[in-house]
Amino acid sequence: METVTISARINEKKKVEFYQTMEALKTLIKKYCNDLEVEVHPDNSLFLRITFANKEELEKNINIAEFNILKGTVRSLCENVSISFNDNSIQSTIKN
Repeated sequence: METVTISARINEKKKVEFYQTMEALKTLIKKYCNDLEVEVHPDNSLFLRITFANKEELEKNINIAEFNILKGTVRSLCENVSISFNDNSIQSTIKN
């Protein structure tokens, strides 16, 4: 199993836009991965976990349009974004 984890804080002013976009994306993204977990906590912290069957599936699907839209949505509507693969951070925190 390969896991991509995204954590962030949803911008309070962009919360409605975030929920609308995520609702539309969830069904599309689930076609390309084993599992998609989305947790939003009362303090607007966001936790996304995307699980793929293996490394080949991750590499094949992580840059398709649906995942690029997801990553763009999180980066534009959230703050303090952190992305990791199998619990290894791939980049430093991104701030908008």
